[in-house]
Amino acid sequence: MILSHPYAAVFDESKGLKMMTAEMIQDNEVNVDSFNDRYYRPDEIADMLNVDRSTVYRMINNIADPLPAYRISDKGPLRVHGKDINKYLESHKVRPEYE
Repeated sequence: MILSHPYAAVFDESKGLKMMTAEMIQDNEVNVDSFNDRYYRPDEIADMLNVDRSTVYRMINNIADPLPAYRISDKGPLRVHGKDINKYLESHKVRPEYE
């Protein structure tokens, strides 16, 4: 990511609007292929994406374009496969030239 200004405003759901340097933004970026071939809990996904857990649940419950999630047992916790996370992130990648 190339920034023309040394600081950028970034909105974090848990902390609101905050200023970050280009180096701080690069440290927080997630590689699209960073999720391995295993199942992740919503809280693990939230930690890796640096978002609140409720954001991950919104991604899962999005009717128009949901992040696929599974329950391994009837009343067990939700799990999301790494390849599904990678596909979801790739399909929602923002192209800066159109922003």
